[in-house]
Amino acid sequence: MKKLFVWLVISLSLFLVACSQDASEEEVTDNVLNSHHDVNQYSAEFNINTSDVTSTVNYNTEVSLTEEPASKHQVSTTETDGEETSIDTYRVDDEIYTQEADSPWVEREAEADEALFNPSYRDVVAVLENVIDYAAFDPEGNTYTFHYEGFERDIYEAFEGPFNILIGGSDIADEDMSLDFSFEVNKSDFNIEHVEYNLSVENETGNVDINILVDYDDINDVDELEIPEEVIEEAASS
Repeated sequence: MKKLFVWLVISLSLFLVACSQDASEEEVTDNVLNSHHDVNQYSAEFNINTSDVTSTVNYNTEVSLTEEPASKHQVSTTETDGEETSIDTYRVDDEIYTQEADSPWVEREAEADEALFNPSYRDVVAVLENVIDYAAFDPEGNTYTFHYEGFERDIYEAFEGPFNILIGGSDIADEDMSLDFSFEVNKSDFNIEHVEYNLSVENETGNVDINILVDYDDINDVDELEIPEEVIEEAASS
């Protein structure tokens, strides 16, 4: 009986160790770069804050969406030097309803190849794929993290397009720019949960600081989205 007890304790210990072992960097990399193939639904919050000597702009988008078939509810808010504007959007298939501030709801058809949401989960995975060779890997904590600090033009260009980063000035030298990024990956399913990107630029108008945050949640667990009847009725009467 005593031997059996000892064997059970050892077996349980080995099981707990095996369950608590982190995946290798190669395993995490392979899984996260392929994760977008299995992601069809998610909620996301996207923030981009830009400041320079002339103004401060804060842009925030909260969205819940299903990629196939296309549907979403999105609220985007832009605050420029204390003045705020917002756009509320519903989309199901190619039907889109939008409301700007307190204006009436307006209906329109989706344009050909119109993006459902930027930056999409697929976009963010593509950015990580383009910068992952520069990143340090950290398996500690509740998430796997890829992070970097310094400057590489390839990293700047990888984030520039998908995140629509526009910086005034011409031919900014690399030595006038610094950046850092981090990607946090869920340890259970290898989905990206959080992205942070910071860029600082010195140009002829002074310093430009850009901070980007993206959080993903409810992956493949979004309720079916429908356009509210009151939205449809208001758009039809306007």
